[in-house]
Amino acid sequence: MRRRERTPLAAVLVAGLLLAWPAAWNGYPLVFADTGTYLGQAIRLYLGWDRPPFYSLFLHALHWRITLWPVPLAQGLIAAHLLALSLRALDLPGAVPLLAAAGLLAVGTGLPWFATQLMPDVFTGLLVLALWLLGFAGWRLGRMERVYLLALATLAVAVHLAHLPLAAGLALVGGLLAWRSGGARPALVPVGWMAAPVCLAVLGLVAANAAGHGRAAVSPFGSVFLAARLLDDGPALRTLDARCAKEAWQVCALRDRLPMHANDFLWPPDGPLRGALGGGKAWAAEASAIVAATLASEPAAVARAVAGNGLRQFGMLGTGDGLEPWPAEPGPEALIREHFPAELAAFRAARQYGGALLADARALSPLHVATAWLGLLTLPVLVWLCRRNLPAVALAVFVLAAAAGNAAVTGGLSGPNERYQARIAWLLAFAPAAILPAACLPRRGRGRPLVRHPV
Repeated sequence: MRRRERTPLAAVLVAGLLLAWPAAWNGYPLVFADTGTYLGQAIRLYLGWDRPPFYSLFLHALHWRITLWPVPLAQGLIAAHLLALSLRALDLPGAVPLLAAAGLLAVGTGLPWFATQLMPDVFTGLLVLALWLLGFAGWRLGRMERVYLLALATLAVAVHLAHLPLAAGLALVGGLLAWRSGGARPALVPVGWMAAPVCLAVLGLVAANAAGHGRAAVSPFGSVFLAARLLDDGPALRTLDARCAKEAWQVCALRDRLPMHANDFLWPPDGPLRGALGGGKAWAAEASAIVAATLASEPAAVARAVAGNGLRQFGMLGTGDGLEPWPAEPGPEALIREHFPAELAAFRAARQYGGALLADARALSPLHVATAWLGLLTLPVLVWLCRRNLPAVALAVFVLAAAAGNAAVTGGLSGPNERYQARIAWLLAFAPAAILPAACLPRRGRGRPLVRHPV
C-alpha cells in the first residue's frame, strides 16, 4: 500500500469530531432507556437475560468508571476511520473526500445521533461496511487493517443479537456475488473473511451464555421476545384460546389483559413479564412452548405478520426515536448517580434531559428521510451503471440487502420501531455518494479485476 493512498490521521480525527457533534450540542453523551443496563453489566458484573455483554465490555474499556465522554468520541472516530477505508477502497483516498463525506453524514443523516448515543445501534451500519471491506476490498488494505476489520466486524456482530442474522445474510449475499463474478474457487477467500466474524461472534455468545447462564446457546431466552411479538400480532392469542384449557401456562391467567403492545408486555416493572410471569428467564420455557405451538398451528398467519411488520419497518427512516428525556427509571440516571457522580449535574443539565434534544433531532429528520429515500432510489441504478466494478456493485447490493434484512429481522421479529431502521439509513446516503464519483467515471475502475483478495 503506497503511503500517499492513506488518509491523513488528522483528517480522520476531524471527521470523527464532526460525527460526534450531537454530544457536544447536548452537553453530554446521548442516552437511551437501555443505556443503564449496558453500563451496569460490566460495572456490576452480571449477565442480563435479554442482551449480550460485549457492548458493556466495550463501554467499560472506554470509561473505566471515570467519565462517559470517551464513548461518543471513540464511536465517532471508529465510524470516521471506517469511512476513510471505504473511500480508499473506492479510489477516493485523502482528506478532502473523507471530510466531505463526514460533513454530508453529519448534517444529512442520523449517523451522528447514533454515534454519540451510549447504545450499540451505531454498529449496525458499521458492520455492513466492515463486511463489505473484508469481502470485496481487502486487496486495497494492509494486513493489520484487515485484522482490525475482522475484530471490528466480530464485535459489531456480538454486541446485538439482531446483528447475527444480518451478518449471516450479508455473508451469503457476498458469497453469491463473488461466485457469480469469478467462480467458486476464487470466491472462497472473500467468503471466508466475511463468514469469520459471524463464526467468532457465535463462539463468543455461546461461551458467554454458558458461563453466565449455564446454557451453551446463542440466545437462551430469545423465545420471550418472539412470544411477545406473536401475542401482540394475534396468532399466539389464538393459540392461548385453543390450548389454555389443557395447558398449565402461566400467561393464560393474564388472557383478559391481552393483547397489548409487545414493549408494554416486556419492559414495565408492573407489566406481565416482570410481574406475574417472574421475568424473562423464568418464562422462557413457557414462551418456547407457545411459539412452537403457534408456528405449528398457524404458520401462514405468523409469516404474514412477520412480513407485514418487516414492510412497515423498512420505511421508518426518521431520526429522533429514543432521544426523549430518560430521568430516573427506566433510564441510566441511577447508575450515573452511583458510578459517575461527578457527571450527574452535566447529565441533568443536558438538552436531552430537559426535553429539547428530541425537538432538535426531529427538525433534521425530514432531511434525513429525504436523503435516505434518494439514496435508496439511486442505488439500483448504480448497480447497473457500475456493473463492471465488483467492489462498487457489491457495496450497493450490500446496502440494499442490509436495509431489507435489517427491516425483516428487527421489524418482523421484534416489531416496527423507527430507531431500528434509522440506525442503518445513513448508509443509503453514503453509498451512492461514494460510488458515483469513485467507481462510475470512465477513468476509474473499468479494468479492475472482478475478484481479487489477499490469501
